Amino acid sequence: MMEKKVVPGTLSVCMIVKNEERILGRCLQSVKAAADQLIVADTGSSDSTADIARNFGAEIINVKWDDDFSAARNASIKYATSDWILWLDADDVVPPESIPLLCNLKKQKPDRVLGFIVRNQRPGNTGTEFVQARMFPNRPDLFFERRIHEQIMPSALRAGLVMENRPVIIEHHGYADPDTLKSKAARNVKLLLEDYCDGNNDPVMAVEIADSYTLMEEYCEAEKWYQKVLSIPGCRQLFTSIASQALLGLGDICNKQENFSQAVEYLKEAARLSPWRTDNLFSLAVAYEMNGQTEDAVVALKNIISTEPRPGQVGVDFRAASIKAFLRLIRILTEQEKLEGAAAVVCDALKRHGDRPEIRNTAGKFYLKTGKLMDGLHEFEKSLQLVTEGNLEAYIGLCVIFYKAGAQDRMRETLNTIMPLFSGNPKFEAFKRFVLGPADPGTDKNLQELRREFFYAL
Repeated sequence: MMEKKVVPGTLSVCMIVKNEERILGRCLQSVKAAADQLIVADTGSSDSTADIARNFGAEIINVKWDDDFSAARNASIKYATSDWILWLDADDVVPPESIPLLCNLKKQKPDRVLGFIVRNQRPGNTGTEFVQARMFPNRPDLFFERRIHEQIMPSALRAGLVMENRPVIIEHHGYADPDTLKSKAARNVKLLLEDYCDGNNDPVMAVEIADSYTLMEEYCEAEKWYQKVLSIPGCRQLFTSIASQALLGLGDICNKQENFSQAVEYLKEAARLSPWRTDNLFSLAVAYEMNGQTEDAVVALKNIISTEPRPGQVGVDFRAASIKAFLRLIRILTEQEKLEGAAAVVCDALKRHGDRPEIRNTAGKFYLKTGKLMDGLHEFEKSLQLVTEGNLEAYIGLCVIFYKAGAQDRMRETLNTIMPLFSGNPKFEAFKRFVLGPADPGTDKNLQELRREFFYAL
């Protein structure tokens, strides 16, 4: 097969878009310093998307949309003239630190596919991370396949190319909203089911179907497809990451159904296959604790904290897993009266995640438990500096400190200030009943939970 005539040492950035006027400029601005050519395949925009692309010097290719992402992607790369191609989505952003890396990579010989770290950005600086084939040689025998969740690697492997990972970051901003996730999952599962063929035994497509059903909260269908993944011959040996994803899905479903002993079994096997997956370790810690295996839960949580992020084939939210592990571990150790160990974990959590209000609030609660009221006060104040709106935990923490310190007037002043913000909130109303009276802790479930959450400081 004849190869295209392309310009050595250059990079074509190729995209498919539709009605992306709100975000397209941000994407193109982020990558333009590394791009020698911008190609935007428009699948039917009715807004100013095309005009924005033209303002950045992009070539516009009009493509008829036919429920086929690979067809659109292949149209976007058809007119590329560089010897390297980088594909992006409109909701992608290339951070500044990745631009020099791209400029260096495009000068290298185009004889491999390059995998970059994709970070799905969510509120609070969390989100899954995984490695994805993003940059590849511009040659006619390399093209995208599959109508949904399109991939370049099948054709690359047939052409004898391998994928090598590089530390380039691509930030993806399209999956922050749960409702958006759910609607995209419903769209995706329809196309996936149309393409899936039982005879092909495709574990990747099967697990994508299962994950889509999970996002749609259709757990019976999700369980059926996760089991289908595991029934594919050789799945655990040949597709380890996919098998562990299916086992994690089954474990999470069991946790939701409060079948914790079965969840432990699924999640232990998943951890054996992919010990680096901290999201699986967290689900396992939850299952352990709820199954009465508290010490095993502590071990799993400590493993999360000590594990370095290692993005792989499947997306893992390393940041969220670390934050949740610290919160749960501090609570467990405090409830067990292992205060010295808890204090060390609190210090580590503040060092690594001090920009998170929930970490500051948990530190404040711990200092309340150990009688360090001024330290607790400072943590709750720092939490409110990070997030004010809706941060009831920090406000209650301040009020508890004022209450214990005998500063009743200051406590009432704070209560009156936040009352319009949280009136009707069960936790706030329970706290108000306690400090203003009368309240019976034996019958007030919200107050019982509040006392437990603040480590019985009340």
